[in-house]
Amino acid sequence: MRINKTMAWALMSTLLTSSAFVGVAQACTLMGATGQATKDGNAYIASTSDNPYIQGPRDTVYLTIPKQGYKFVHTPLLIQDPPGHYFDVGSDRGMNEKGFSWTRAWVVPNEPEAQNKTPPVDWFLKMGSTVATVDEAIKFVQENPKGIGDQGNYIFADAQGNMAAVEVGYQTVNVINKWSKEDKGIAARANRWDSAKMKPLDIGDTADEHDHEYFVSTGSRQPRALDLLNSGAGKIDVEMMKKFIADNENRDKAPLGDTGFSIANHGLTGGDVAAEVYDPARRTFWFTYGWADGDTKGENPAFDGANKNTWGVWVPFVVSEMTEEGYYTDWNGNITPVGARYLARMMMSEKRVVAGQ
Repeated sequence: MRINKTMAWALMSTLLTSSAFVGVAQACTLMGATGQATKDGNAYIASTSDNPYIQGPRDTVYLTIPKQGYKFVHTPLLIQDPPGHYFDVGSDRGMNEKGFSWTRAWVVPNEPEAQNKTPPVDWFLKMGSTVATVDEAIKFVQENPKGIGDQGNYIFADAQGNMAAVEVGYQTVNVINKWSKEDKGIAARANRWDSAKMKPLDIGDTADEHDHEYFVSTGSRQPRALDLLNSGAGKIDVEMMKKFIADNENRDKAPLGDTGFSIANHGLTGGDVAAEVYDPARRTFWFTYGWADGDTKGENPAFDGANKNTWGVWVPFVVSEMTEEGYYTDWNGNITPVGARYLARMMMSEKRVVAGQ
């Protein structure tokens, strides 16, 4: 695989800075583009993972190699309790070896959970290991019994250039749109449902104080994301998605409670704790820890917590090159020994390519 010099610098920078190896509402913003909207016709999606800075949950990068099914890289969301124990609440971002990719934003539904609901950790493990295409993903969310942590706004994409935006409740599922490589596909989603079918079920505005804040801020984040995607239509690629997901257009707007209004969210006590860009055709999951714009200054430094470790660079996790099951990053944004070995292999690959030129 060819890695350019900028990528190699990002890998080395992250490795050096980390060489010591030492039930939650989310205000996430999702973007997707495919077909005529992208530079090469392939699908690309992107997302911020927005959560409280201190207690989490926070994204970690993990590779699962199941006994049956597809291996996949995903982001277990870990909550840390005061004694320091970690609890996984599900991996709502990921990509498998077939290129199938998913991301999700939190929405609160006013309908009962399924009695035989699939817990979110199991839900995403099953999705990652069994789903290969967008059509299969739609069938998955329609047929699997759903409970808290499974619901929300989803964007799916696959290696064939298909993409879909799907609203998923506990009982009700609505496919907003589905695009193929022949279409001009653009999608932006956040923390509310837009369709006539699902809007009556969305109680995020009144569920609790935090959900209300995220519901309101969606009114700024989602239209801004859509404007950015439309402005880049026909030219969108990985690098453009990185710029879009780091957008600060509404950062100067006064925060609403804990959260902010920009896509690169610097709220008072919560906002970006990670961001992701997905390249399904190349099986590459790009990840950056902390604020999506790389700015290490929060609005309230006393609450920044592990966001002080914001990377400011993007690291590509290439599924085909990931050979060890386990955590590649930890809760604090450090590269683990497994991650360090992966980065070292990637660096050696780059050196061989450069030497052969």
